[in-house]
Amino acid sequence: MKAGVLIVSNDKTIFDFIKPKLVLLRNNDNIYESDYNDALDVIEKYSPQIVILNCGYDLHAFSELLKKIKVPVIACFEDVNPEYLLTAYDYGVSDFITRKSTSEEILARVMFLLKTTIVLEKKDAAFEILKNNQIIDELGFFSIPEKIYPYFLSKYDTGAFVIFSVQETIDNRIQKIISESLRDSDIKAQGIGNIYYVFMPFTDIDGAVAVVKKVISKAEGLAVYAGICSHYGNKDFNALNNILENALNVAVASKKEYIIIDDNLTPSSNWIEKISSNKKNFKLFKQEFNKMLEQVLTPVFYQVQAKYETRFYNTKIVHSITPELSVFKIIGEFFDSEFRLRSSGFSAITIDIVHNTDEKKITIDINDLEPKTLEVLLEEFVEEHRMYMEEKC
Repeated sequence: MKAGVLIVSNDKTIFDFIKPKLVLLRNNDNIYESDYNDALDVIEKYSPQIVILNCGYDLHAFSELLKKIKVPVIACFEDVNPEYLLTAYDYGVSDFITRKSTSEEILARVMFLLKTTIVLEKKDAAFEILKNNQIIDELGFFSIPEKIYPYFLSKYDTGAFVIFSVQETIDNRIQKIISESLRDSDIKAQGIGNIYYVFMPFTDIDGAVAVVKKVISKAEGLAVYAGICSHYGNKDFNALNNILENALNVAVASKKEYIIIDDNLTPSSNWIEKISSNKKNFKLFKQEFNKMLEQVLTPVFYQVQAKYETRFYNTKIVHSITPELSVFKIIGEFFDSEFRLRSSGFSAITIDIVHNTDEKKITIDINDLEPKTLEVLLEEFVEEHRMYMEEKC
């Protein structure tokens, strides 16, 4: 591939100043010259990869021509002038040099931009191939999540995964919103129907939550829900997808904007510290605690309910989460069982477990309030109900 460079100037001495600096370009690389009047015709005829555009002292003519050039541009100034620089960057120049720039500096800037441009051209060509084969769409969403994500999961050891669901939309508004909320390094894909995946390399749970909140805030009028989990290099896509789908199902069922299900982190990696920082103010402590408690309880309650509600004959499982009291209840044919959770001051969680007329109390430290802990306690509660039920029968 030839590295075509076009030097545009109304001052012919600029050509003699710049051309000797490009001695390390390959022999078959082309260096073109043009004044302002012929610049667009030369670009159309020879398709140079970059343009070195001399400004001189006519900022208006420079900016007007710059607006019309669609290839990467290095601006050339007499000296560093803040007004000229701001104007140039406003219209999208990639870099700049001056009459005082050394030969090494000019060559380095030209070579770097050429390499960058070639990489981008290859990327665009690959994008076209993927698009023509219906593997990726105009907005950069891959169409086969189960095929593309194993590669990226093996490439990046850490990151955050999000699955979005949007209810009843037939346009691509949500795709645009998701794209605008992401970085170029994030990998997005569309699943079946209105399901969208986003993998964010080297991003933690808090970062993923920030992106989800940004998407939901922009999606006015759309019912958008999300499931979130982390990737630490030890799960394949199928395992992560199961976690994401469970989280999303809980979010949709509970009408929560998002649900986090994660083996590695509590819903917010520093939520204990946030709560502890408010211990001098009980009201603030309660507000923060109730918010975080809901995030911990909601997915666990829904998962255990979904797991057991069809296993008991003539039995119904319900739950409720409020700032004052959270209850997981099994309504059986012969008796009911209740799992009641409330906070006790700044440091303890009190759990009352009632089976018919039998009752016991458990107290756990607030620092132990994690999804796994609650899941174990609930599993024990359900097993106790089963044993009581067998005795009754």
